[in-house]
Amino acid sequence: MFEFIYSKVREKRYKQIIKKQYCEDTSLIPLLWTEHCIECAAPTCYATCKRYKKRADGNCVRIVGGVSPIVLNGELGAAVEFRTWAKLESQFCTKPLSNKSYSALYLLISGLGYFFRGLAHLIPNTHVQHFIDSGWFSYRQKAINFFVKKISPINAVSLRGKLRNECKETTLLIDIKSDTKHLFRESVQVPLGDSEFVIAVPPYASAKELYFINIHPANAEEHITLTFKYLELEPTKKTEGKKIKCVIWDLDNTLWKGILIEDANVEVNSQFIELIKHLDSCGIVNSIASKNDKEHVVEKLKVLGIAEYFVFNKINWNPKSINIGKTIEQMNINPNTIVFVDDNPFERNEVSLRYPSITCIDPSEIISFSTCNRFKAVVTEDSKNRRTTYKMLESLKEEEDNWTGNIDEFLLSCKIKVNLHSPTDETLPRCYELLQRTNQLNASGRRLSLDNVTTLVKSKNIDSYVLQSSDKFGDYGIVGFLMVDKNDIYPCITDFVISCRVANKKIEPTLVNYLAKKYGGQVLFNYKKTNRNGPMLTLINELKMKKSAAKDGFDIYSCLHNEKFPKIVELEDLY
Repeated sequence: MFEFIYSKVREKRYKQIIKKQYCEDTSLIPLLWTEHCIECAAPTCYATCKRYKKRADGNCVRIVGGVSPIVLNGELGAAVEFRTWAKLESQFCTKPLSNKSYSALYLLISGLGYFFRGLAHLIPNTHVQHFIDSGWFSYRQKAINFFVKKISPINAVSLRGKLRNECKETTLLIDIKSDTKHLFRESVQVPLGDSEFVIAVPPYASAKELYFINIHPANAEEHITLTFKYLELEPTKKTEGKKIKCVIWDLDNTLWKGILIEDANVEVNSQFIELIKHLDSCGIVNSIASKNDKEHVVEKLKVLGIAEYFVFNKINWNPKSINIGKTIEQMNINPNTIVFVDDNPFERNEVSLRYPSITCIDPSEIISFSTCNRFKAVVTEDSKNRRTTYKMLESLKEEEDNWTGNIDEFLLSCKIKVNLHSPTDETLPRCYELLQRTNQLNASGRRLSLDNVTTLVKSKNIDSYVLQSSDKFGDYGIVGFLMVDKNDIYPCITDFVISCRVANKKIEPTLVNYLAKKYGGQVLFNYKKTNRNGPMLTLINELKMKKSAAKDGFDIYSCLHNEKFPKIVELEDLY
C-alpha cells in the first residue's frame, strides 16, 4: 500500500479498486510506503539543506508531487518521481494478513492519513505540524499492530515488485535494517518498459522487532520516474528455500567477542561452538572467511579444540567475496546453499552484491535461523562423515594446485577407485539423499520420494547401482546412485546422480562407458535440462553421445562403448 495523502493527484475510485484488488485469498505483510530521504536528519536539516522543499505538513517534499495514485489494468499503483536523495520507505514485522484484512487496513490508514493532513492544513505552525505528523506516524503504526497482534510470525518473506519504466534504464537498491543494524541489501535492474522482480528477504532473529525497508535509485543524484504497479511483501511459499550445505564464519566480533590480533584471550561464544558441532553432526560443513592473521587464528582454534571442524578456510586480508568465491569453486556447491555469518554490515553487503543468493546474516540471528527447515535434512552415516570427506577433497585440491603435469596424469596418480553395489536397506536413505540434494550432476533432475525409490529398486526390470569411491586421500563413501530400465530394446539410464565432491575425476564417463559395455555395447541415457545440471552436458559430449529421441520432456541419448576411453579410474562391479 502507498501513502497518497500528499499527492497532488486524486483518484476517486481508490476505495473500490482496493477492495477489488485484494479480494484473492492470499497473504501479504502490512506495508505503508512513504516518501523519505536517504540523507535525512529531519527536522534539523530543513533549516540547512538547500534541497529542502516544504510539504503540506511542514516536512520535506522528497517525491515530486507526492506519491501519486495511478490505475493500470484495473489495479491501483503509484507513480513516483524520485528527487535527489529520495527513497520510498516502510516499516514492517514478519506477520502476514489475509488480502481482505490487508484491504481493510489499507482503507483505515488512508482515512487516518486524510484526517491528519486536514489538521496540518488548518494549523500552519511548523512545530504543531511536526507534532501532528508524529501523531499520524503513531496512529498508523497502532493500526497495523492492531491487525497483526494475533497473527503468528513467519520466517521467510519475499518482496515482489511490478514496475513500468518510461524514463531510462536504472538500478534500484533495496535495503533492510533495524534501529541498530543494517541487515540486507539487494539491487534490481529496471529496464525500459514493464518488468517485475522477486527478492527473497533473509530470516530474522525475532519477528516481534520492527524493521525498515527502503527502495531508491542507485544513483541518488538523478531524478528518476517509475510507476509501481505492485510493491508488496509476501510470505514465501517455500519457507525452507534451498537446503543449507555450508556455514561460513567470520571470526572477530562474530565467533568470538573482540579482535584476536589485539587480544589473544578473546571470549568465545559457547552457543556458537555448540552450533558448529551440531551442524557438523548433521552433515552441514563449517568454513571460515576472516580478515586476520592465519597463524594466530590456527593457534586459537586449536586451543579451543575446534580447528578440525572447519574446511576450505580463507584467512587473509583479501575481500571476503573473493575468498568465498574460491570456497564455492573448491567445494563445487551453489551459493544459495551457503550462509555467511559476519557482524560487519559492510562485509555482508560486499558479499551480497557479488553473490545475492548467499544468505548473509548477523551473528545475533544465526542461532534462531539454524532452527528453520533449511537446516533440516536426512542424516545418514555418509552425511555424518561429510566433513572428513571435504578434508580429503581439500588435500586433493592442494595437491592439484601444485601439480605441474596434465590433469589425466594427476588423476592417475590419485589412484581413484570405484565400486558398484546393489542398494540395501542401510544404503537406500543415502541414495534418496543424493537424489534430493544433487543438482549439477543430476541427469534427470527428478526428485523421487523415498517410497518411489524403494519401489523402483525392488522392480525386476530395474537395475539399481550404488556408487562408492576412494582414492589415495581416503574413502569418500557413497557418492552416486543410478537406475537402469531394461524394459526397452536398449537398457536406459533413467536416473543418474553423482556427488559434486567427486566431480571432474573421470568417474561419471568411466561409469557410463562401462555400463554401455555391460549391456551389450550400447546404453540409452535420459537427460532433462534444468537450471543447474549443465555439467551433465559435458559428460554427454565427452562420451560423444548422440540424441536419438525425446519422450515425456526428456532427451534420450545413445551411448556406445568406447574401448579406447582412458583407464584412469579403477572400477569394480560388485553388483
